[in-house]
Amino acid sequence: MPKKKHKIVDWAADENFTKERSIFFIEHTYECNIFQTKADECLSFFQDRIPERQFALMRNKNGKQVPRDGAFEIGFAQNARTSQHVIWSGLDRGPPRRDKFPRNYEDLYPDVQRVLKKFYPDKAVGMADDDEDEEERE
Repeated sequence: MPKKKHKIVDWAADENFTKERSIFFIEHTYECNIFQTKADECLSFFQDRIPERQFALMRNKNGKQVPRDGAFEIGFAQNARTSQHVIWSGLDRGPPRRDKFPRNYEDLYPDVQRVLKKFYPDKAVGMADDDEDEEERE
């Protein structure tokens, strides 16, 4: 049975666009299944960490980009119509292969927050009120 082809969604198109959907752009090689698994883990982590926000995962620019050898790079955009910011690059890391991936996705959370606040500085997404007070004191 042939593999089912994934439908490519243009998140920037008017019928799909919402300011509440952030995009993770992940470039990863296909040399080993762990690269795809780690991309899925990244998306799942942020969906659980910031449940009030929608997230979409775009792998290798929806198949339009040939990934670089050994690549695992995470980019993030506040929504489909804003610029992409690289928050992790494993290109120059490894071997061993485990060094190509973030040890903990929680370490990427401040970078995601920074990108989200860039467009909506009055809205601290995914943070409790006491977290905001701590940041103001620092």
